[in-house]
Amino acid sequence: MITNVLDWLDATADRLPDKIAFGGEKSTLSFARLRELARRGGTYLARRIGMNRPVAVFMEKTPECLAAFFAAVSAGCFYVPLDTKMPAERIRLIFDTLHPAFVFCDEKNAEAARAVAGDAGCALFDEACQTEADGSVLDAVRAAHVDTDLLYVLFTSGSTGVPKGVTISHRAMVDYADWLHEGLGIDENCTLGNQAPFVFDNSTLDIYSTLRNGCTTWIIPKKCFSFHKTMVQFLREHAIDTIFFVPSALIAMANSGILEKDPPLGLKNVFFCGEVMPNRQLNMWRRAVPAAKYCNMYGPTEITDVCAYYIVDRPFGDDDPLPIGQACANTRILILDDENRPVGPGQTGELCVLGTCLSLGYYNNPAQTEKAFVQNPLNSRFHERMYRTGDLARYNERGEIMFLGRKDFQIKHQGCYRIELGEIETALLAAPGVGNGCCLFDEAKDEIVCVYVGSDEPADLAGQLKVKLPEYMMPNRYVHLDRLPMTINDKIDRVTLKKEHIG
Repeated sequence: MITNVLDWLDATADRLPDKIAFGGEKSTLSFARLRELARRGGTYLARRIGMNRPVAVFMEKTPECLAAFFAAVSAGCFYVPLDTKMPAERIRLIFDTLHPAFVFCDEKNAEAARAVAGDAGCALFDEACQTEADGSVLDAVRAAHVDTDLLYVLFTSGSTGVPKGVTISHRAMVDYADWLHEGLGIDENCTLGNQAPFVFDNSTLDIYSTLRNGCTTWIIPKKCFSFHKTMVQFLREHAIDTIFFVPSALIAMANSGILEKDPPLGLKNVFFCGEVMPNRQLNMWRRAVPAAKYCNMYGPTEITDVCAYYIVDRPFGDDDPLPIGQACANTRILILDDENRPVGPGQTGELCVLGTCLSLGYYNNPAQTEKAFVQNPLNSRFHERMYRTGDLARYNERGEIMFLGRKDFQIKHQGCYRIELGEIETALLAAPGVGNGCCLFDEAKDEIVCVYVGSDEPADLAGQLKVKLPEYMMPNRYVHLDRLPMTINDKIDRVTLKKEHIG
């Protein structure tokens, strides 16, 4: 029985000691070396702090950063990744909630880490790894571990402006990685290309598939996402056959023309999650790399990355919406109306999730936890936690789940029309002259604002949308940009767009 993710690391390091686990631009770590660093760093920590304490990791995105994560876990603690480019004020807000027991850093970020560490201990991870591993200390920690202990906390944006720390247990990650292997076929023969920052939950697919299965993950350099010829060369050079990208990254590659000129034919698995994937660009991928398996995945951070998936198995028109499909194994999804009743076919409701995948709540934030993690309203017989995602969904005629957007993306326009902004965005992204974009709502002016990049002028784009949308859903204003602001997770930064283009 697997109760700790390090059980995988131990088994894989014994079986494949010299195989590369994680590779970056400047270094690689074999499974044996990864375990050694985790044990050395873990011994260093265990002698200084107790179990189940938060360890912040303030390091560049490298294989050594991952070793620092597992050092925290080896000490019976949980890790908290920090973005090294994060403003000091945001780190302060996170630390006010987290109160870390220790901070690991690298040489490049040592000064900044010490400045924010406060009362927490702080050390260079390289120096901590000079400690000899102490088997008796580490064995005692492992013996005291249970699978509901925290593995990590990821901080996401909070509606109040204060970041929320999403807690994920070992049990939830074991459940997820087992499904990735059994449901999507990720095994030791796969070579993964990592796009997601380690502060973003999508990265856990790469990290824990590697630990569980003994595959290899290469950290793709940031420059590859701007220079797509370099991306294809990197994928080819490292024989990468599996990628899990946010749609914006796939859209940019499709729009660049590289798929027609030099398609990455070695890809066997193209997975995506985090935003809506438009079928226009997905069809470009499917034509260019027809042998690959394409999978649309859905899930908020609070459910251990992914709770629903759809393996693309039929043709779609460029302006068709893409399903998110069905619940992952060992996960239950309910779509409930405003009266907490299951919706009927074609009806819209809130997507709610139950199962082992659920977060244990928000760290040091019982009020927000109580609001989002609730008793299943369909069960009055025993305690059963349910997570309210705040996302709207419905079932299509095939019984597949269709994601419709955030509840707060549903607007009331012209006093009477209930509109899903996501439906307008589907039509927008299908326009041939649009590279990417989104729709916002200016509530004060009762205006739908379309923000986009591409070759179409606003008048031309409006003409195309009139063919697809009823008059009441037509954008009232068009903002044509040279580039869209993106978050660190490579999603469209809607907060910045609202500040800049809505009064």
